[in-house]
Amino acid sequence: MKRIGFVIEEIVEWSNLNEAFDTVVCGTKRKQSKEGRWLIAHREKFLRGAAEEIKSGHIDLGKSLETDIVEAGKLRHLQIFEMKTRIKVAAVMIPVDRHLRKRYIRTTASSIKKRGVHDLKAYIERDIRQDPHGTMYGYKFDISKCYDTVVHDFVRYALARIFKDKKLLGIFDQFLSSFENSVFEKMYEKGVGISMGLRSSQGFLNTLLSVFLDHYMKDRKRIKHDYRYCDDGLTLNGMKRVLWKHHDIVHERIESIGQKVKPNERVFPISEGLDFLGVVIYPTHTLMRKRVKKNFARRLKKVRSRKRRVEIVGSLWGMAKHANCWHLLEKLLFRKEFVKLKKKVMKDFGSAKSEPKTIDGKKSFRGSKISGKELEHKAFIVVDFDTGVVPKIEQDRYKREMDDTLAKGGDIQLVKKPRPKYVVSIIYNGQLRKLWTGDKENWDELDRRREEPDGLPFFCSMETDYTGQYPKYSFCSATALGYAMPTEAELERLYQTLKIR
Repeated sequence: MKRIGFVIEEIVEWSNLNEAFDTVVCGTKRKQSKEGRWLIAHREKFLRGAAEEIKSGHIDLGKSLETDIVEAGKLRHLQIFEMKTRIKVAAVMIPVDRHLRKRYIRTTASSIKKRGVHDLKAYIERDIRQDPHGTMYGYKFDISKCYDTVVHDFVRYALARIFKDKKLLGIFDQFLSSFENSVFEKMYEKGVGISMGLRSSQGFLNTLLSVFLDHYMKDRKRIKHDYRYCDDGLTLNGMKRVLWKHHDIVHERIESIGQKVKPNERVFPISEGLDFLGVVIYPTHTLMRKRVKKNFARRLKKVRSRKRRVEIVGSLWGMAKHANCWHLLEKLLFRKEFVKLKKKVMKDFGSAKSEPKTIDGKKSFRGSKISGKELEHKAFIVVDFDTGVVPKIEQDRYKREMDDTLAKGGDIQLVKKPRPKYVVSIIYNGQLRKLWTGDKENWDELDRRREEPDGLPFFCSMETDYTGQYPKYSFCSATALGYAMPTEAELERLYQTLKIR
C-alpha cells in the first residue's frame, strides 16, 4: 500500500484547527479556567500560531505536570499537559488517526473512532454464534507494562511505513520523546516509553501492534478469529494445539519489538466464560464481570443522594443493557427503578423520542424534511401526523411583516396571516422523514384514516397533477405501482430500529 503524503496541509486547514480547539476547550470547568478564558479570548491568534509551528515541523510542547496514579491496582506514570499543547497535538492527530484507522484490521479496538468495547464485543459474540466449532477454545494474553516498554525505533519504523512527510515524522519524534526533561526521564531508558498523557500515544501503540502483530497474524498466518483491545489480545479456534501455535507466534512477535507478554496468559475452553472487555462471554449469553457487579452493588448501598443514585443506576444500565443482566438489575435496584428500566421509560436515562411536543403543544417529528416531488411514485409508510402546524419560515415571515407594518404605522390587520399545514411523519428508505402538506384533499384523507380503527400506519405513494398552475401532490396506492407492502414482522423491525412507540 502506498505511503501517505500532504498530511501537514490537512492538519493546518482552518476547519481542522477549529475542531481540535473545540475538542479540547470544552465543558464549563475548562472554559472558565484561567487558561481556558485566555484561549477563548485569543482563539484566532493562537490557532494561527499553532499552524505556523506545525508547518515548521517543530511544536512547542511546553511544560507538563507529572504525577503517579493507581488505576485498577496498577501504578501508572501520567503526564498532564497544558490545554495549548493538547490543542496542537489534537490538531495533528485528528487527520492522522483518520488515515491510521484505514490500516487497522477490523477487529482492533480502543481509541479508534466508532470502535469501542461494545463494537468489538459484538464481533466476538457474532463469531462465536456463527462458528461454534471453530471458536470452542480461546487464547488470551496481555502485554506487560505496554506503554512503558514501547521502543521508539520500532514506532518510527511503523509510522514511516504509512507516512512519508518528513516534517510530520519529525513531529511524531517530538511526541515520542515527550518524557525528556521530565521527572520520569530517569525511570526510562533513552528511546523507550511513551507518555500516557498525550493523545498521540494511543495511535502510536495501535500502529506499532498493527504492523508487527495484527497484520502478521491475519495476513501471513491466516488466523481467522483474532481480536485486540489496546494491549489485550485474544484468538479463538476449535483446537487447543492450534492456539498453542498462536501462543508461540504472539511471543515471537511481541519479543521482537522489545516487549513481553504477561505470565497470566492462558488457553481455555470458551464454555468456562471468556473474561474480556469488562464482560464474561459464554457461547449462549453474556454476563457482567464479577468485579464490576460488586463495585456497583457497594456504590448503590452507600449512596444517600437521590440524584447521585440516578446517575449510578444510569451508569449501571449503560453496561447492563449490553449483556444478559435483567436478573442482576432486579436484585440490585428498587422495584420501581427496575420496572421503569424494563419498560424503557426511565426519563433520566433517555427515553425513546417518539412523540416529543413543542411549546405550542404540536408534535415535533424526527427526521429531515422531504418534498412531495421526491416521493413521486416512491413507496413510503405514513406513521403519524399533526394538524394546524405553522412552518417556521411562515412564522418568521409573518413576524417580519408585522414589524415592518408597525414601524411604518400601517394597519396590521392587512398583513397576511401564516397558513397552517399538516406535518406528516413517514418512513422512507428505512429512515424517518417529515412531509409538509397544505392540500385539503390530503388533509381529508389523513383525517379519515385517523378515524378508522386501523387507519395508521398505512402504506402509500405520491402522484402528481400538473394540470393546474402549480403541481399538486396527492396520496395514492403504492401496491398499484408494483411495490410490495411490508409484512407485520418487517414493520415491527422498522419500529424497533427507529424507536417508534
